[in-house]
Amino acid sequence: MKDRKKLMILIDWFYPGYKAGGPIQSCTNLVLALKDTFSIYVVTRNTDHLENIPYPGIESDQWTTSVIEGVQIVYLSKANQRAKKVRQLISEVQPDFVYLNLMFSPLFSLVPLFERKAGRLKAKVIMGPRGALFENALAIKRFKKTPFLKLFRIMGIHRLIRFHATNQLEKEAVLRHFPGAEVFIADNLPKLIQEPFRSVEKQPGHLKMLFIARIHPIKNLLFLLQRLETMEGSIELNIIGPLEDEGYWTSCQAQIRNLPPGIVVNYLGAIPNHQLAGFLEKTHLFVSPTKGENFGHSIFESILAGRPVLISDLTPWRHLEEKHIGWDISLKDESKWAAALSAALVWNQQDFDGYAGAAWKFGGNFIANPRMTEEYTSLLS
Repeated sequence: MKDRKKLMILIDWFYPGYKAGGPIQSCTNLVLALKDTFSIYVVTRNTDHLENIPYPGIESDQWTTSVIEGVQIVYLSKANQRAKKVRQLISEVQPDFVYLNLMFSPLFSLVPLFERKAGRLKAKVIMGPRGALFENALAIKRFKKTPFLKLFRIMGIHRLIRFHATNQLEKEAVLRHFPGAEVFIADNLPKLIQEPFRSVEKQPGHLKMLFIARIHPIKNLLFLLQRLETMEGSIELNIIGPLEDEGYWTSCQAQIRNLPPGIVVNYLGAIPNHQLAGFLEKTHLFVSPTKGENFGHSIFESILAGRPVLISDLTPWRHLEEKHIGWDISLKDESKWAAALSAALVWNQQDFDGYAGAAWKFGGNFIANPRMTEEYTSLLS
């Protein structure tokens, strides 16, 4: 429709990629929710995170609507991942709104921000930090991020844009670094389709767990493995996610070798999002001792699938025990983590079905709330 506003989204990695985790899911869900309201243009790389091989069957360096119907996407080859090309695409589209992901991206954030500062980009610019301003995230490669933040403040870029925070905690994090900035709160858009509830056999003394995240210290897999060292019973832990930190994975492997014989750990590597449902269906408990999430798509999709979760208290998903859908526990309280794992281990079928059914119902109620898409319409206004 000619009267639709143009929304340009810039992101390092996008669908059909999946190895960068939450930001890809958040951005894809946003596009699917808004594609009938805005004319959407996405600018991204032609490879997935940690990959050098371009996506098969997708032409690089030209607009295509074949990946997501009705959405214009350009997948840039390495030769065209240049500031000049990004500036050219912005000039070509002449967007009304520009949405930036991954705050510390030199190409997909800094370039359009400099264009806005120079006055060549007239569009309203929205920045989604995606949790990057939380202290635990900033602590990783701080030497690279600190100069970036200083440059932001010195140039006054934060006064030219609107920040998108997904909750009050993220808003407070933005304002700590950029006092006086305009910050709009809108929940992350999750997957908006729920499959019928399916249970799985559960016997006391047997537990199947699932961990889905990058192999990286911030996702804290080693903490979970250490909690399993004193467990008794038959436990299977399946780990899904790209190997991002080999030194950290070496530490995890050493811990796996120290686990009791009744505990089996399987590392399955990175798996596309559309294949995860099959693993969730066979799982009793999703576990994430993360050091921080601004949303936690894998956590919510587990709940949406009707699977209880055991997670840290550093995500938006809180007070789970009183909702009867799992636990959110401080990483400092190791004894409570052990108690939660022991409780899940001895669940019988009725116990498990009670937690699983409550999780499925909670997930369904969450996505049925029309407020989420309405918030994004307000954000982009």
